Amino acid sequence: MQRAHVLRRAILSAALSAFAVAAAAGFLPGAPASAADQQFHYAVQPGTAAWSGLATHDEMVAAVQIPSATVTRMSTAQLASTVLDYPLLPDALAFDNVQQGIEVVASRFTGLGELLGRPDAGAVLLDRYQKLDMRVSSTDTLLRAGNRTLDAWKLESLLAQPQVLATLTGSQLESLLRIGQAKYLAKSADAAVYGGAGLEPTAVLLGRTLAIREGWNWKQSQLLREGIQLNAGSTSATLTAVRQHIAEPLARHQVTDGVSTQDYGSTVYTPRGSAVAVTTMTYELTSSQIALYNNYVQTNYPSASRERNASRKYNCHSYAWYTTSASNDRWMNTPGDDRYWQDGSYTWWHPPYIWFSNMKISYASDDHSGIWVGTSSYVRSKWGQLPQMYHYWNYTPYNSSSINSYF
Repeated sequence: MQRAHVLRRAILSAALSAFAVAAAAGFLPGAPASAADQQFHYAVQPGTAAWSGLATHDEMVAAVQIPSATVTRMSTAQLASTVLDYPLLPDALAFDNVQQGIEVVASRFTGLGELLGRPDAGAVLLDRYQKLDMRVSSTDTLLRAGNRTLDAWKLESLLAQPQVLATLTGSQLESLLRIGQAKYLAKSADAAVYGGAGLEPTAVLLGRTLAIREGWNWKQSQLLREGIQLNAGSTSATLTAVRQHIAEPLARHQVTDGVSTQDYGSTVYTPRGSAVAVTTMTYELTSSQIALYNNYVQTNYPSASRERNASRKYNCHSYAWYTTSASNDRWMNTPGDDRYWQDGSYTWWHPPYIWFSNMKISYASDDHSGIWVGTSSYVRSKWGQLPQMYHYWNYTPYNSSSINSYF
């Protein structure tokens, strides 16, 4: 075990040394003006032997971290490309809501934090968004089509950040509303690839843009606040408001979570009968999105095993505390999971208790739940919209510095 640990450290050290050498050689952005717009290349890439040698998520983050002095010298165009290429950006999909995930990734990655503070970030990203081709070829594989949806998700999620939208002028916001509406229609035309989940980031971007343009609080809508539709009809309600604004630009068109036959609020109960609010999820990711997310965890987390496909129908808390059934269609957000130990249904484990099989694990330093496997150091858990995984307890997209176990 000690030898393996030393070997992993050696691989990480070599990877970081390669990064430093690349920077000195000019493959990474540096002080010379001629290098300001060179393409950035990460020294360590998922799918390589060096990446497979990384034992924890902390080591992954360190291997693709960029020194602050380097990112500040990048042009905003190069910085945007660097962030869009960041190998761990889709980790944001592993959290209970996308906005939370983006904020966590930004706190870990200097490149994203720097981009969100650039005064011209909105203009650069808007230009790229306008040029983004949403069309999917009939000859594309599921994975290739899935990557098209991921490209759109990345750009829309970055553009939708409040710091970025705040850099846009009134005319740029109006342009974004029209461009986003066209992208929404293009996605709708390829419903088999984008599906309902693919329309969510477009609606979030448009709704927040509309709110800033008209001067109302977009946080009144859970879709716009969290980045995922957990209230029925909020995506379609947002697009309706955008269309009304374009027709009547001087009126206000505030978005509230709508009503339809899609996802709806419901209730589950702890073993002691305490009510826990959840959302019943009625539609699934598309085949292309499932293939993409499955491939993401296989490539980026090679030492973990995927046990079930990616799914938007249930998340970690629902899987760990409510039911492990493959037919689970309930999405549970914090603090719903807290009710299971607060009402005495589960007891906090600590010595001198013996170690129990199938205890629950709660990542107190982040927002994640799982189930211990036997008496080993392995856990089963659902990673947000990503797959259900079998993994070492600290080999996940989540901060594992503080954990609690319950039986």
